[in-house]
Amino acid sequence: DADDELVIDEDVLSMKSVLPSDGEEDKKKFDIGTRTALEMAFATDKSVRHGRLVKHLKADVLASINENGASVKSTNEPQDAEAESPSNSIDGPRALVIEGAALEHLLGDAELEELLFAVANTCDSVIACRVSPAQKAQLVQLVRRYVVPEPVTLAIGDGANDVGMIQEAHVGVGISGKEGQQAVNASDFAIAQFRFLEDLTLIHGRWNFMRMVQVTLFCLYKNWLVAGCMIPFCGPTLFSGTQFFDMWNVSAFNFVAAAPIIFLGIFDRCLDKDYVKGNPEVYYPTRRNELVKKRIASRWGLFGLIHTLTLYFLSLPALAKGGGGSTSAFFGLMSIANSGRPGDGEVGDLKTIGFVIFSCVIIIMVLKVIYESNSIIIGQFPACTCGKSKGEGWINRLSYTWIGNVYLSLLIFVIFMYIYSMMGQVIPNNYLLAFLGTVNHAYQTSTKNWMVITLVPVAGMLFDISLKVFGNLFYPTQTQIHREIFVRRVKEQKSLSTESNMLIKSPSDQNSVSC
Repeated sequence: DADDELVIDEDVLSMKSVLPSDGEEDKKKFDIGTRTALEMAFATDKSVRHGRLVKHLKADVLASINENGASVKSTNEPQDAEAESPSNSIDGPRALVIEGAALEHLLGDAELEELLFAVANTCDSVIACRVSPAQKAQLVQLVRRYVVPEPVTLAIGDGANDVGMIQEAHVGVGISGKEGQQAVNASDFAIAQFRFLEDLTLIHGRWNFMRMVQVTLFCLYKNWLVAGCMIPFCGPTLFSGTQFFDMWNVSAFNFVAAAPIIFLGIFDRCLDKDYVKGNPEVYYPTRRNELVKKRIASRWGLFGLIHTLTLYFLSLPALAKGGGGSTSAFFGLMSIANSGRPGDGEVGDLKTIGFVIFSCVIIIMVLKVIYESNSIIIGQFPACTCGKSKGEGWINRLSYTWIGNVYLSLLIFVIFMYIYSMMGQVIPNNYLLAFLGTVNHAYQTSTKNWMVITLVPVAGMLFDISLKVFGNLFYPTQTQIHREIFVRRVKEQKSLSTESNMLIKSPSDQNSVSC
């Protein structure tokens, strides 16, 4: 019946398209006074800090929801600016179709541009046809200028007329095809077909965003460790500039510590591809840049401070006690000491103490990388085989986690230090002679050093473990919740596959017994 159809006043619709919406009505539903001090100070999820959970609802609102049986999904989920768009006030999607001839009159005038953007912002899609390359770039610039805060824009094209648009956007994607390679040469990423854009943005884009955040934080963290151990050493040395670590050890630090971080930035992934596609809410933390907030950076700075204090004040008093005559409490490694070399087995000299604490810095750095990794790649052994039954190439069977953290970091560090400590016998240099035999002296003649190297990094990591367990139990992030759901699903699938295999094998087993 035509009389029952919803009649929409076009003038009212046009007015609603330019009216601002700040979500004040939704904010009035919550009582921010019910937030706890830990929620405001400790939680990383913005919805928890701002009091946007069901438990933060006002009593009358919660009573009306329970009485009417309404859904509380909209109040339990994070309030997003796009979800509050006035386009949702009218049923049905809306789109804007505009030609290049119309854009010639609109673009270039500040008031008309703002009006055009206000109308386009209320639409689900905007189609611009018969536009010039310059107008394509101006449309991207329109979005960057009028959206506050400025969003990350993406432009995709396959021809030379898309180069200006690709260069104007933050991220440019070029499609290689029959139109030539101009768009590919001007883009940040190149794909062969348009259908690959989904995996590029939704899967690899999310993975790489989280990886780059981890790599950036680790680069700051590792420098905090080295510099943090040098700062408190200035006090006992009366700010004389005495070096706590050997200068070649510090020079090799970035090389040794780079492999675990690089492998983390290449292979780490928090959720599986299929799960991410099926749960679009996992994009909320990355879209709101919750991983690069000052809160997260300050938390990593706190970790660096605690680890620095642990490394310095738990190692130095134990190693320096007794001065140069300090030796191990047990004979142990002293059985191989050279009686003709005075001081063999004593651990109170500056070079030995600095080298032992520097070894603790490398170990705690590796432990931190392993602990913060979302995926541990164990691989298969042996990776290289002559058979063809594996189904995958040897490069896919390598244990990249242990290659990056053990072989290319710890093992390379030990080998380099042994070579460096013996170079003084070949090259008569004052710096090399000062470190001559230090590694043999530290690793092979003192059990006290091994106690410090073993226990101090573990003691430093106890703070990380305690804080993360507390956070995951009481104030988990959205990503952590989805990770637990994903792991539970994987376990259920494994149990179901195991049960199905047992059911398949059971008839054959019964037949074999009857025979």
